[in-house]
Amino acid sequence: VVRRIWLAEALQRGLPALRLASAERSTWINNHLFDWLAKSGVERCDVFHFVSSVGLYCARKAKAFGATVICDSRQEHPHFQTRLLRQEAERFGLRTDLPGSLYEGKLLEELEVADRIVVPSGYSRATFVSEGFDEDKIEVIPYGVDVGLFRPSKESSVFTVLFVGHITLRKGVQYLLQAIRKLRAPDIKVVLIGSIDPAMRPILCRYSGLFEHVPAVSKPALARYYASSSVLVLPSLADSFGLVVFEAMACGIPVIITEHTGAKEVIRDAIDGFVVPIRDPEALREKIALLYENPSLRSEMGASAVTRARQLTWSAYGDRVVDFYARLASQQSGYQNVQPHAGARVVGEAKLAV
Repeated sequence: VVRRIWLAEALQRGLPALRLASAERSTWINNHLFDWLAKSGVERCDVFHFVSSVGLYCARKAKAFGATVICDSRQEHPHFQTRLLRQEAERFGLRTDLPGSLYEGKLLEELEVADRIVVPSGYSRATFVSEGFDEDKIEVIPYGVDVGLFRPSKESSVFTVLFVGHITLRKGVQYLLQAIRKLRAPDIKVVLIGSIDPAMRPILCRYSGLFEHVPAVSKPALARYYASSSVLVLPSLADSFGLVVFEAMACGIPVIITEHTGAKEVIRDAIDGFVVPIRDPEALREKIALLYENPSLRSEMGASAVTRARQLTWSAYGDRVVDFYARLASQQSGYQNVQPHAGARVVGEAKLAV
């Protein structure tokens, strides 16, 4: 059964559009309001799974019923990301409010109430372990990709470097633009797709004319951008996974990502793409130049990327999640005969709330 709580989502989107609240404050409102409204729907269950930032009140209620509580964290530990972004703002002389600072306390409380934490990568798990969490408490379940929607097509005749994501300090776009300027290849096209953080505008102004900006687009349109590009570059400073990496690979283009991108654990370095250090425009320049100068290598890596992406479907992700539920249920008294893959809502006799 799926229930949609539309009010919280409407306020999150509508308030900034009407200039009644900042995006950060609107997210804070959504996180608390959604959680409070959803709490009434929490019933007795054995396993309760929630996405971080919107589940504290629900999790407390489920735990009072005796449920095993799972926090699904889509990012690194908040302290890790805060430290890194503060350093980055100082490097570029920017005064900016760090995203998530308004509701970081709620995130930390959710992590404490959880019995288990699910993250999409070993890189993300390491940030939690460094903050004192028990490694055995953290389950790594990589994400998937819709290979029906994202698939290869004909590449553009113009060598195109594509970035997809929020254009923020965290995503490292500043280093990609430095790399492109170092490359000094006027026939290379650079496309940045995503909303722009106002704090980034002074940096982007330094590279005016070097790139084309496209606001957020639909998934089908995004698939066309991937397929007609030559390489996806995701130079993130902190990215617990990076779904765009799988999407680009499924469309048949190689990827260049950083060591702080969780998807690095799934792609094959120098086969499907390249993994480079963070904050290294020279490494980015070198790898972009290699693909630019070697069309055959680009095609070979793109074909390998497609093959790899087809092994990483959302169906496979679902199987791993259900296996995890089954293992949890089998550890609880009375559920020793639970079989994996028994279903997403009910595993054996164990009732799940998701």
